[in-house]
Amino acid sequence: MTAARPSTHSTAWSRRGLLLAGAAGMSALATFGAVAPAHAVWDGRSLAEARLRRAAQEADADASPWSEEFLTRPETRQGFDVNHLDPWQEENAKFLIAVIKGHELGRETAVITLITAIVESWLYNYEPAVDLDSGGLFQQRPSMGWGTATEVRHKKLATDAFLGLGEHAEAPGLLQVVPDHEHWEPGAAAQAVQVSAHPDRYAEQVDAARALWDRFAEETEPYTG
Repeated sequence: MTAARPSTHSTAWSRRGLLLAGAAGMSALATFGAVAPAHAVWDGRSLAEARLRRAAQEADADASPWSEEFLTRPETRQGFDVNHLDPWQEENAKFLIAVIKGHELGRETAVITLITAIVESWLYNYEPAVDLDSGGLFQQRPSMGWGTATEVRHKKLATDAFLGLGEHAEAPGLLQVVPDHEHWEPGAAAQAVQVSAHPDRYAEQVDAARALWDRFAEETEPYTG
């Protein structure tokens, strides 16, 4: 890797809380097992079984929830509905907001970041390469300078890269491409960074992103790990 992994720091969220919430959602995730990618299997066990086992083992651990495990955990894309988030979508939305606040950036930056992650990955840290070598929350491509295959799937590194604050990434991010992005239409700002073949899709998620910010921003502490 070209950049050091973030160290863990204490936040308002406990690992116990995250894992218990994840355990509560496992039955729903198991329902989708038949359509989950083959890459979402760990050591011959289903992704749901692995998460349940980990929840049982670590529910009482006293450690930061946004640890290396959370930042790099493979997840599967099932769909996005702002009013019916599963535990992983909710925690990823909170995490993105926490990183934005940690960089002392505001609501409009968060909206652009959230709509990008919604469109690109439905707020999952998607593990298998979907479009050529793309991966992670923002479907960043290592071959296009966004970092290594591991870095684009590391949530903090990927978010910093999207913002243009990741030293490991060569591709220009939001603050370089659109330095006055607060005055742009959010979908246009996202497209300026992502250069998608489907540029209109980002604007479709603006209302959802603003709803997520309004729902979670006040309770979410800044994250600078």
